[in-house]
Amino acid sequence: MSITLILRPVGRIYALDIGRSHENPGGEVVGVKHKHSWSERYEDKEAYMPEDITSGPSDPISVWRQFCAEARIRHDCEMKLPETKRS
Repeated sequence: MSITLILRPVGRIYALDIGRSHENPGGEVVGVKHKHSWSERYEDKEAYMPEDITSGPSDPISVWRQFCAEARIRHDCEMKLPETKRS
């Protein structure tokens, strides 16, 4: 699961990834839940472990709300889970 903010023409400036570990440019391995923020030195290639994201991929709506709160994003719409197909 990934949530990504993209600024054109720069590219990804902020992101949350859950489910895959990440190796920073210096060799440090960051856990399966990590955030990327853009910097002049590393662009978006360096990540850190967030303490503010307590929900996991089984609750994407809570993850989205926590991400928006930390990033100070105002989101006035209602997010819903995709409907499952009936057999």
